[in-house]
Amino acid sequence: MTILVFIWFFSIIICYKVDATLPSTQDLDMERHLKLLNKPPISTFQMKFGQIVDCVDIKKQPAFEHPLLKNHKLQRNPTFVHKRKITKKNDWEIRKSEFEFEKVTCPRGYVPIRRTNKEDLIQMKYYLSNLTQPSHAQHYATMYTKKSNDKSYNGVNGHIEIYNPRLRRHQMSLAQIAVESGEADQLNTITFGWQVAQELYTRKATHLFALWTSDSFKSGCYNMLCQGFVQIDKSIFLGIGITPVSSYGGIPYEVSFSISQDPKSKNWWVRVNEIDVGYYPAELFSNMKVGDRVGWGGRVCGTMYGLSPPMGSGYFPDGDLTHACFIRQISYHVNGSIQEPNEDVLDIYVDNPNCYNLTYLGFLGNDNRQTLQFGGPGGQC
Repeated sequence: MTILVFIWFFSIIICYKVDATLPSTQDLDMERHLKLLNKPPISTFQMKFGQIVDCVDIKKQPAFEHPLLKNHKLQRNPTFVHKRKITKKNDWEIRKSEFEFEKVTCPRGYVPIRRTNKEDLIQMKYYLSNLTQPSHAQHYATMYTKKSNDKSYNGVNGHIEIYNPRLRRHQMSLAQIAVESGEADQLNTITFGWQVAQELYTRKATHLFALWTSDSFKSGCYNMLCQGFVQIDKSIFLGIGITPVSSYGGIPYEVSFSISQDPKSKNWWVRVNEIDVGYYPAELFSNMKVGDRVGWGGRVCGTMYGLSPPMGSGYFPDGDLTHACFIRQISYHVNGSIQEPNEDVLDIYVDNPNCYNLTYLGFLGNDNRQTLQFGGPGGQC
């Protein structure tokens, strides 16, 4: 039941096409909201495709305008030690993708935040105002752990292959890891991975994304389009472009993703390629002292001329890791230890196997360990 509710709300928040006209009273509200989100920068950078990134005082970033975070104490580093299993070196070539802003850093004491404009807020307001209207344009191929009375999850990990599926306007495709807790309108979740969505990023490139809610998306948002996420790293931020990407049959490119709960502060940290990007404060969540399930996989949304978008590489999983998008070295955190799943604790959810699928490949040697593949061409779904 939980996963079905999550899918329904998730599809709504990303699928709806936005009307760019709003009443003037809402216009004034947006102006006030923009002032909360766009803090005075010490310096500004313009990305290759026009995105503006501000370097903002780490102690005066938008998160601290959230009513629940007025007394929040900034945590500059997680208290946990990142533990990794010692495994054999991979005997086939996999390369790490990089981030567009990585070679440029903000000064000490400042963090990069993508500047929010009125169009971003129009989209978010429209998404949040249409939560009661179900969408039939989204599809998923995901794998989640089963709920268990004897397991509480403090994190989730996975090396996700990076692709840039070719989409039309008002279509979205993503790959993610996720941690969640709660039922129905008490759903709390964080998802983290890569995403292609022209309307969110003004271009069709692949971007780092995160999404959160504490109440089945009555509140919460993508990236930093609302107050909540605390940015810590000086170079990598939510919404940044990822490059290069994989191609069918070519050299795979990947990014390691993790969501980890700090054992002392209980904040939820997100991490890529051994870099702690930032965290979601524990105070934001109404029902996620721990997670009751974690997951991995892909989602798409949006139809154009009756056609649904491709997922992952655009190809079905076939066991060849150079064909369909993979997530390898999947694992989760339970009581401070990192564990790997087995088939007995996993459920696979695929809503339309004619268009998309997911295959759990289990344990693979050569440092791949627990691995899954997902994806598909979409089409008339």
